[in-house]
Amino acid sequence: MKFFLYETRTMGIRLLLWLGVLLGFMALLGLAQSQPRAPRVALVIGNAAYSDPSTPLSTTISDTRTIAEELRRNEFEVDLKENLGKEDMQRALDAFMGKIRAGSTALFYFSGYGIQTAKQTFLIPINAKVWNEADLRREGFGLDTTLAEMNRRGAKAKIVIIDAARRNPFERRFRAVAAGLAVLDAPEGTLAIYSAAPGKLINEGSGTNSVFVTELMKEMRIPNVTAEEVFSRVRIGVSRATNNEQTPWVSSSLGEDFYFGSRSASTTLSPSLPPAPAPSPPPPPAPAPPIAAAPAPPTAPAPAPPSAANPPPSAATAPARSESVRGEVKSGDVFRDCSTCPEMVVVPAGSFDMGANTDYEDPVHRVTIAKSFAVGRYEVTFDEWDRCAEEKGCNAQPEDRTWGRGTRPVINVSWMDANAFAAWLSKKTGHTYRLPTEAEWEYAARAGSNSPFWWGRDVGARQANCRECATGGGQQTANVGSYPPNPFGVYDTAGNAAEWVEDCWNDNYRGAPTNGSAWTSGQCQLRVLRGGAYDSPAKAVRSTARFRYDSSVRYSNNGFRLIRELP
Repeated sequence: MKFFLYETRTMGIRLLLWLGVLLGFMALLGLAQSQPRAPRVALVIGNAAYSDPSTPLSTTISDTRTIAEELRRNEFEVDLKENLGKEDMQRALDAFMGKIRAGSTALFYFSGYGIQTAKQTFLIPINAKVWNEADLRREGFGLDTTLAEMNRRGAKAKIVIIDAARRNPFERRFRAVAAGLAVLDAPEGTLAIYSAAPGKLINEGSGTNSVFVTELMKEMRIPNVTAEEVFSRVRIGVSRATNNEQTPWVSSSLGEDFYFGSRSASTTLSPSLPPAPAPSPPPPPAPAPPIAAAPAPPTAPAPAPPSAANPPPSAATAPARSESVRGEVKSGDVFRDCSTCPEMVVVPAGSFDMGANTDYEDPVHRVTIAKSFAVGRYEVTFDEWDRCAEEKGCNAQPEDRTWGRGTRPVINVSWMDANAFAAWLSKKTGHTYRLPTEAEWEYAARAGSNSPFWWGRDVGARQANCRECATGGGQQTANVGSYPPNPFGVYDTAGNAAEWVEDCWNDNYRGAPTNGSAWTSGQCQLRVLRGGAYDSPAKAVRSTARFRYDSSVRYSNNGFRLIRELP
């Protein structure tokens, strides 16, 4: 009886403790949901109608309106101003400052011309008369001064977005070499981004929006991402989209996280966990499973864009097209290690000239791949990723941007996530799966070619999924296998999703391995991506094009394919 009473009291105490925890959580949840959002005010200025017509700003007004609309969706009180002269610009700034209250968030966006002098950036109204540096200080508006006033007015978070690093008709009057913008002297609590690094200039683009604003909008619309992470992704996204010709500059001294959009209650109360580390390497592989010999890669013309009536081949569901055989694998053989595993194709050993005579891709150097390997015929799909998640091998739950999952390539996965998938598949099958080395990836993508694209010198039409590939569709991922395979039988090495590889980032190939192994020194917090993506320009989907990204960051263009080592 004493034992029974003791157990009863213990259970009662535990019940009360759990009840207390539950009530505390509910109180915190209610507080998070009822907590009023600090006031958000924004001034958005686009100056394009400058008096000198020789340098038109083709996207400035459209960019400005796009930014203003997005900020309004994110509950900012926005003043949108276009083509302001000096007096109107002063009035707009005065009105903006008058709205800032202690504890509020204040955002200032400017697109137009900016010039630096004496290590300060000045933003230029459309009617400015600038012939020397004294005129610049008198006619322009100091960015440092504007930010200091935002801080003096009590803004807790000060966000500055400046797209003004352009060649302009004023600076050439008193300076032989353009100086770009100056580094911002930012007070505490500031998050700033320039469309180009200090001292650098950008070329005026074409289309509805600039590359900078296109990437900014893409990232701002992803839920539950901090503003710091948004700007970091924009920096890398623009750099990649322009093949490293334009790299935005980001500076932050925010004291706490700020989000442009809304957050779920769970995100508010619990920060997201980092990706789980990859499990230990599996034991040595068992003898190879039955292998299906594939016929020679087809040489038919590119298929029509995929549709519901004409679906593309499926990496997740399509069986091997030839009968199963046993014995030593040969180049071109296709197999799976399980009925739901990614389909692999055997690539022969060989040598090739890696790289190109351009920045980040030089010097061209001879690489020898001494042993054949199997590479994913397709990029890893959402179906395959979701199976890993179901079996608790993958922690990330990547978004598909409402385009659909299934046999589209998985995106929004980090380098760490890709390695976790490889480790899960290795454990599941007993064979060694991993990310390709950069040399293996380029060797498989070139498939014996020496031209910019495996099919020739020009990007052409409907050979791949990229911005300039004339696919007839929108800028989004396509089902894997929607475009022709290369001569090795590998699909989508150009465009669709950018693909993580194993190597650390280095700015060039000086000192790179020549035996096909991964480069494990350099900037290892950054990892290499190859192949470009659905929204990349043609030059970024060349077989030699290379990019980098933070290894822990998930980005909407980034996916991967795997290598399976052979006995």
